[in-house]
Amino acid sequence: MKKAALVAGVVLALVPVSPAWADGIRDDQWPLQYLRVSEANEKTRGEGVTVAIIDNGVDRNHVDLTASVLPAIYTNGALTAPGDPDGHGTALAGLIAGQGHGANRQNGVVGIAPGVDILPVVLGSPATPDPTGVRGGAHTITADQLAEGIELATVRGAKVIVVGYSVGGSERLQQAVREALAADAVIVAADGNRAGEAFEPYPAAYDGVLAAVPLSRAGDVLVTSDSGRKLGFGVPGEDIMTTNTGGGYRVDAGSASAGVLAAAVALVRAAYPKLPADEIVHRLSVTAVDAGVTGADPVFGVGRVDLVPALTRVIPLAHPPSPSAVPAPSTAAPASVPPLAADPLHPRSRGNLGWLLSLPLIAFIGVLLWYALRAEHRLRRAERAGSRAGSHADSHAGSRAEEPAGSTG
Repeated sequence: MKKAALVAGVVLALVPVSPAWADGIRDDQWPLQYLRVSEANEKTRGEGVTVAIIDNGVDRNHVDLTASVLPAIYTNGALTAPGDPDGHGTALAGLIAGQGHGANRQNGVVGIAPGVDILPVVLGSPATPDPTGVRGGAHTITADQLAEGIELATVRGAKVIVVGYSVGGSERLQQAVREALAADAVIVAADGNRAGEAFEPYPAAYDGVLAAVPLSRAGDVLVTSDSGRKLGFGVPGEDIMTTNTGGGYRVDAGSASAGVLAAAVALVRAAYPKLPADEIVHRLSVTAVDAGVTGADPVFGVGRVDLVPALTRVIPLAHPPSPSAVPAPSTAAPASVPPLAADPLHPRSRGNLGWLLSLPLIAFIGVLLWYALRAEHRLRRAERAGSRAGSHADSHAGSRAEEPAGSTG
């Protein structure tokens, strides 16, 4: 995006990389200390999250990126040759998912979210040349090209989409942003170039898009913006060491901030995989360090990203589920499942041990039956005893009545 950054990138790419110089690259990655990335990576490294980079490609053969980059997908009219003609996409990829190299990966660039997968979405060649030559003779990127890239990333299910460009708006670009947000993606876009350069605010100015506000090492905003920064987040944006096409390295600024913010978003998504996109943004918002005037403002946006609290703090949901949205339990049996027949040997109960609740009732019924049987038995014995007594009395009386008659005859 910027002449100075591109010249630095070309020079670094042409200089042979010695082991000592590679060690110095890691030392120049000041955003790692600023965001306390080592502590953040104890919580997560970003595994399970796919980050789509909408750009002109990513150098998959870079020694620091070989384990991080998925096969690219292409918009209509895009170059079919793999790689990255200007290094811009490779720079973003290194900030997000660089792996380093060498013994214990101590050399080269390491990203903020080294566990994520990078999905390069390669844009086509626009028809209008860049009159400023900022892109080194390349063509400018149009709004509709970015829209097509976002559409492809959405279809592929990317949960974080990063756009390192700022362009004029278009109806198609706005619609692509809406569809991506509806599909639960978080969109991060560049929101500032070097002071004095023309700046077009889209897609960063669209509702729901996270604008990457470039900060100096001292935490100051480097460039003002016309985007309004409704969801602006301050992240490192000055003298950013990262990967470059052709296996080299570059010092970038401005648009590189989008890669830093996208990596932070990816870590929060990985730490809380069940949270929707708006809750991820809520976490980043409530933990951001306020700067400038109190509250969100068009200079600092929401505030400076504070990555570790965003990953670890207990934060109530911004939109907890409504009790009315939870269906009440139904007492009716499902229509597709017929009710079970009663089984006296296996009565229905609460849980596997619910049958124990029936024991007192069974014992009580047993006692009643025992008393009933015993009473019936006593009654029968009494009846039999009474019957015997009556028979004996009748026979005794009969014998007495017959004796006088016998004596008189």
